[in-house]
Amino acid sequence: MRRKNVYPVTPVTIWAAISISMVLCLALAVDPVVPDDRTPAPAGDSPAQSAAHLVQLLGDESFATREKASSRLVQLGADALDAIKKGAQHPDREIRYRCQRILELVEEHDFQRRLEAFAAGDEQHGLPGWQAFCETFGDQPDVRELFLEMQKAEPEIMQSIEEGPQQAGKMLTLRCDVIQQQQAFSRNPVPLGSIAAMLFAASDKQVRVPQTSGSTLATLCYQPEVQNAMNHPGRSPILRRLLGDWIRRNDSWAVFQNLSLAMRYDMKEGLVAARGLIENPGNQPYIRQNAILAIVKLGDQDDIPLLETLLDDESRCAIQRIQDRTYETQLRDVALVAILLMQDEDPKDYGFERIQMHNVNVFVTGTAGFDSDEKRQATFAKFRESRDHQRPPHQGPGDPAVDQP
Repeated sequence: MRRKNVYPVTPVTIWAAISISMVLCLALAVDPVVPDDRTPAPAGDSPAQSAAHLVQLLGDESFATREKASSRLVQLGADALDAIKKGAQHPDREIRYRCQRILELVEEHDFQRRLEAFAAGDEQHGLPGWQAFCETFGDQPDVRELFLEMQKAEPEIMQSIEEGPQQAGKMLTLRCDVIQQQQAFSRNPVPLGSIAAMLFAASDKQVRVPQTSGSTLATLCYQPEVQNAMNHPGRSPILRRLLGDWIRRNDSWAVFQNLSLAMRYDMKEGLVAARGLIENPGNQPYIRQNAILAIVKLGDQDDIPLLETLLDDESRCAIQRIQDRTYETQLRDVALVAILLMQDEDPKDYGFERIQMHNVNVFVTGTAGFDSDEKRQATFAKFRESRDHQRPPHQGPGDPAVDQP
């Protein structure tokens, strides 16, 4: 697994990185080790046994011996990983330090090798997460291309997915925290690969996502990179599935944001949450009005009876002061506009003179209000009269849900 540097770039860290790179480059440039009386491993040793012997030589008194052992371990590469990882915890400070530096180089080299193998179509690439990703999205070129981007951007997250929901949740939280801190100082866009990898990890409902991390992830989904991908013929199905799985999580704290995402990208996965919010009168009016907007945009006429249950709800959603007039929008006003739109009727014909349409949220809820209760009464009376005329003869008088404004 490649290790990602999550620390801020400063002159000090740049100089440190250059220094380490120079040392490692020198190690790679060393000619194949010419054994002396202290470097050879016993004849017939396996690469793993040779690596264990070389790790011990990293603590030798001779600087030349330590350098030769370092170079040989780098050459052994992945075959020496187990020994190097053990050496990174060695009580000897010199062995521990050298193993930690060598481990970074060997893991990076091995990671690049696996990326190249995957790109070349070698199914023995060993990249974590591919089996689950392939089973969900297929093996098409666009799928493989996005998976490569996810690996390059978030190798730690992809590895954590293989290690189980608990580790995936920890790594997802860590990355969201880092991104949130970075965004506070710079508005540079987060790569699509990073966002897709985080959505992929969060698509597992067993992965715990704290509220702050979820808010960060939801905000990233509005970036131009995501919007462009949602319009890309090959990538749109992948992103829509990833985002749909996230919206379906339906965590209580994320419902409001997820409804907005569902409306932004026309995703019917938001309907389940929207219907649940309307059925629960304990939710705040501003949340329930967003649920109404989601239903009018994503639902159909089968949802009208659910909206009609709100036609006697006087909860205040908004209040505006315009040119010495006070306009109050109640939840029943928003519900009635939604019903009219779903019936292909013009709300202005019923008295919603200020109503304004919106390209994402269907209409602006603040423009559905009235400056007097008399106007509201007249609007609801006209709607009841229209509904009575449309009702089949076998039904009784007005629907109780709409008899009272």
